[in-house]
Amino acid sequence: MILFGCLLAVPAFGAATPAVSSGDGALSIADGRGQIVLQVRGGVIGRVDSGCVSITDLTPEDLNFPQVWGDDEPQVELPRGGVKYCGQSVRFRLIGGKFRIVVSGRGIDLSAVGVGEGTIVADDLRQPGVYSLEGDDCRSPRAVCKPLPSERTPFKLGTKSTTPEKSERSLFRAGLG
Repeated sequence: MILFGCLLAVPAFGAATPAVSSGDGALSIADGRGQIVLQVRGGVIGRVDSGCVSITDLTPEDLNFPQVWGDDEPQVELPRGGVKYCGQSVRFRLIGGKFRIVVSGRGIDLSAVGVGEGTIVADDLRQPGVYSLEGDDCRSPRAVCKPLPSERTPFKLGTKSTTPEKSERSLFRAGLG
């Protein structure tokens, strides 16, 4: 009887899992050294071994608030309601809403899914870290990801619409397909 109840709960859980929008893009960064600027509507999860994360909530009236842990230096208030968090092993999570995020330092690991734009640049060309705008996991295998660029490089994350093949590939990579 318990097994039957569990089997019924699995489809209900799957239906309740949020789907990745067909227009969402994905950014992955592993062990980056430099600066990433991202203005996105969607979700961002990351950490920086040593450095700073500046976050401005562009939709402060909604119920989606940034969460930051490990900032061991005093927070600095920025114009337009932003906050700068610095320290060793700073972790952050921004889910839903629209945010402007600037991550600078070394040991940057970041995953973002949504629609937006940004820039990326390395500050250590010997060990720049790697990134992908194709939804690849840059932790393994690194061969499919590119080194962070030596010059500030703009990028777009996601689109308003995509082809069905790309949508299905994005859902598969996100583990929803």
